[in-house]
Amino acid sequence: MIEHRTDRAGLIVAGADEAPCDLDVPRRLDFAGEFGAEINSFIPFVHFLHRSGRMAGRVVTTYAGMRAFYFFLDDRQIEFRDEPRRYVPPALRPAWLPNRDDHAAIRSPFEVFPDYRARFRSGMFAADRPLLVVHNKVTPEWGQAPVNMLPLDLLDRIFGMLGRWFRIVYLRPGMRGTPPGYSVDHQPDLPFDDLAVLRGHPDVVIFDELSEAFAPALSYNEVKLRLYADAHFHITVQGGNAHLLSLFKGGMVAVFHRAGQEIFHSYAHGHFSYAASPPPLWLICRDTAALLRGVALFPQARLSGDTVVLPTGAGAVAASLSPLAQIEMRPSGVPRGIGQA
Repeated sequence: MIEHRTDRAGLIVAGADEAPCDLDVPRRLDFAGEFGAEINSFIPFVHFLHRSGRMAGRVVTTYAGMRAFYFFLDDRQIEFRDEPRRYVPPALRPAWLPNRDDHAAIRSPFEVFPDYRARFRSGMFAADRPLLVVHNKVTPEWGQAPVNMLPLDLLDRIFGMLGRWFRIVYLRPGMRGTPPGYSVDHQPDLPFDDLAVLRGHPDVVIFDELSEAFAPALSYNEVKLRLYADAHFHITVQGGNAHLLSLFKGGMVAVFHRAGQEIFHSYAHGHFSYAASPPPLWLICRDTAALLRGVALFPQARLSGDTVVLPTGAGAVAASLSPLAQIEMRPSGVPRGIGQA
């Protein structure tokens, strides 16, 4: 029987001599796969090894640009390779991971999710209004045209609805090419004329301009983590960025989710519900009308301490967009690789 103890930070870690992972975990921990899987499955296990004193003599290898996410490791414990990411099916992921299938993950005593808000919050992005980060992507998905994306007309409406209430930062990977030291995905970024929309909203800040202003002192991803640590309000699309936001406690996140496996388990019962304490207030929006209902809640929200809260009158809409309200049964015959991002 494996015993566990709780450390002073309230994290569950394995007892000093009982962890079965010691028998099977190699000295070299190689990650291959998509960004979301690295954030929600691989990094929490590496952080557990670090917190429990088991990273001594071990080295992580991962993609270029990921150093900031492994802030807890010494430089000698991490190496990088410059190659595109690719999807790796759960069955081909390392057997020593506590959760090989991130879309069926359950809470594990062998995972410790880093508190990126506590680590990277500095106030460097403090503004006259609350920060709101709008994250978009325009890439082929599952061999098809883009599915989970904020189209130009919807972007325009979001900026118009929220511009007076928030200091908005807009981020879309590939908007200005590939930043130095950034690992690209196997799915290319497609042309998209969001700059035309942004010209109509001059107060919206383009994230690429922020990252360029801090380079080379700070990497693209460190600027992103510092921004997210200062921001509690997010509108994003299904995919890796939504997975990253699950590690930022106390926020409010509207996810434009038209397709993807997260709807079957991850949002309601997986790491989206336990990676941070308290978890973000999730609004899972399956179509444009639902997203606009969710967007309309943002001006009503406020911070109570370090947690976003909504007034009682907003409860019905928030509940209708909650992960539990939106969960679906996995259709029979749909393999787990379909809809992964």
